[in-house]
Amino acid sequence: MPPPAATTTTTGSFPNKALHARLLRNGALNADPSAAAPLAASAANSSLPYALSLLQAHPTTFSYNTTIRSLAHGPSPHLAVALYRSMLLNPLSNPNNYTYPPLLAACARLLAARSPKPAAPGTAVHASLFRRGLDSRDRFISASLLSFYAAAGDLPAARQVFDRSPPNQRDLPLWNSLLHAYLSQGLYTQVLHLSRQMPAADEVTLLALVSACAHLGALDTGRWAHAYYARTRRSTTRNLGTALLNMYMRCGDVESAWSVFRETLDKDVRTWSVMIAGLAVNGLPRDALDLFAEMKSIGMDPDSITMTAVLSACAHAGMVDEGKGFLGCMPVEYRLQPTIEHYGCVVDLLGRAGKLEEALALIKSVPFEADVVLWGALLVACRVHKNVHIGQMAAREILKLDPRHAGACVFLSNVYAADGKWDLVQEVRNSMKEHRIFKPPGSSIVELDGVVYEFLSGDHSHPQSDRIYAMLDEVCKTVSLKGHKPSTKQVTFDIDEEDKEVCLSQHSEKLALALGLISTKRGAVIRIVKNLRICEDCHSVMKIVSEVYDRVIVVRDRNRFHHFKNGSCSCLDYW
Repeated sequence: MPPPAATTTTTGSFPNKALHARLLRNGALNADPSAAAPLAASAANSSLPYALSLLQAHPTTFSYNTTIRSLAHGPSPHLAVALYRSMLLNPLSNPNNYTYPPLLAACARLLAARSPKPAAPGTAVHASLFRRGLDSRDRFISASLLSFYAAAGDLPAARQVFDRSPPNQRDLPLWNSLLHAYLSQGLYTQVLHLSRQMPAADEVTLLALVSACAHLGALDTGRWAHAYYARTRRSTTRNLGTALLNMYMRCGDVESAWSVFRETLDKDVRTWSVMIAGLAVNGLPRDALDLFAEMKSIGMDPDSITMTAVLSACAHAGMVDEGKGFLGCMPVEYRLQPTIEHYGCVVDLLGRAGKLEEALALIKSVPFEADVVLWGALLVACRVHKNVHIGQMAAREILKLDPRHAGACVFLSNVYAADGKWDLVQEVRNSMKEHRIFKPPGSSIVELDGVVYEFLSGDHSHPQSDRIYAMLDEVCKTVSLKGHKPSTKQVTFDIDEEDKEVCLSQHSEKLALALGLISTKRGAVIRIVKNLRICEDCHSVMKIVSEVYDRVIVVRDRNRFHHFKNGSCSCLDYW
C-alpha cells in the first residue's frame, strides 16, 4: 500500500525503533497487533512513512484510530485525512465510532488554516460515516459534526445535525457546540434565545452567553449569567472572569467590572489589558493609565494588546505627548516592536487633537505600507475637523487599497453634499450602486427587562410603535424649548429642511431612547448600543434628555462609550 500522497514528513531516525525491535523479537506484536498503536501514533508526526509501515505490518482499527488522533492534534492535520484514506483501503481495519471525532476535528482545523477547498474533506468524511450509519447514533460524532459545520460557517447544516440527534443524546456538550456555532456566526440574539432552552449550563455555556451579552450590550442577561455561576461555583476562573469583565465594560457598567477585576485572583496580562481598554473607552482614560502603572508596579509585563489599550486611553483623553512617549519607548522599555495597530492609535490620537498634518506625516513615515485602518483613522479626524483637503486625499488612498470601501465613498459624497454639488453626490452614489457598495444601515439595540430590542432608522416594527413615536414627538418639543436646533447639515440628501428634520428625529438611537423612556422610571439607566458613530444631533439630544427626564443614558457607538448624565457627556464632546 503506498503512503498517502499528502505526506511531507522526513524519514529520519525514530527513538522507539529499539522498542519496536524488542516487541518483534519477543512476539508481542504477533500476539497483539494493537500493541503497534502507541508506536505508530508517536511516530506519525515525525516520520509518517515509518508509522505507515507499522500499520501495514500490524493493521488494526485501534492502531489506525490512535494514529489518526495523534495526527489530528499535531502540526499537520491534513495527514489525518490522508491516513484515513489509507485506512479505507486496508481490509483489516474498519472505521468505527472512535475514528470520526478526531478526524472531524482535523477537518475543522483545515478550515482555520484556509487550505484549498477546506470544507471538502469534512463533507466527504460526513458522507463516509453516513454510509456506515454512524452519523446520528453517537453523541461524540454528532458533536464533532456540529463543530465542523460551525467552523465551515454552515449553520443550517450544524442545526440539522443537532435536530437529527436523538433527544436522549442531546447532552450539555452538544448543546454547547450548537451555542458556540451561533456565536461564531455573530447571531448573538439567537445565542440568548437558545441558552434559555438549555437544560443546564456550565462554564463553556456561560462563556458563550457572556460573549453574546457583551456584543449586544445585554447587561441584565449578563448579570443573570454571573449570578448563576456564583451560585453553582465557588470561585471565578480566569477565563470566565476576563469574559465577565469584558462584558461589564462593553455594557458600560464600570462599577461591576471593577468588582469582577478585584475578585479575579489569578490575573494574567489579558485580564489587565481588558480592564485598561474598558476604562479608556468608558471615558476614564486617566484611571486606565493609573491601572497600567499599577500593573507595571507588580511586575506584570505588558504585551502588544496592553499597549494598544494604553494608546487608546491617551487618544480618548487627548494626551498627545504621553501617547507619543508610550509609542517611542515600546522597543526599549517593554521590548515590543510597534505594530500598525499601535501607529493607528497614535494617528487617531493626533487626529482627534486636530494635528492632521502631523498625523499625515506619521502615516507616511511608518515602517509598513499604510493600510486602510491608518488612512481610515485620518479620514475620521478630517470629518470631525472638517478638513476637506486631507480628507479627500485619505479617502482616495483608501479607495486605492479597497475600491469597495463604503466609508471612503460616503465621505466623498458628504463632502460634495456639504458644498451643494449634488451632481457629484449622485455620481458617487451611482458608482456605489453599480459596484454594489452599501453603507451598513444604522441600527440601535436597547435591553429592557432581559429582552433585546433592535431599531433601524424610521422603524415601525415594534408593537408599541405608536407610543414610541408619541414620546419621540414629546422629546423633540422638549429639546426645542431648551434651545436645541436640529443639525440638518448632516443629512446629505437634496430635500427641504423640514424633511431633513424628520430624518434626524427618527434615527435608530432616538427610537431606542424613546422606548427606554416609556419603559423606565426617573433615575433609571437606559443602555443603547449603536453600530455606527453617534451623530452630533443625537449626541446633543441625549445630553438634554438626561437632564430633563432624569435618566442616565449610556450609549456605546462604534468608537467608544458616552455616559450622559445631568446634561453632560463623559466624552466631553470629544469623539
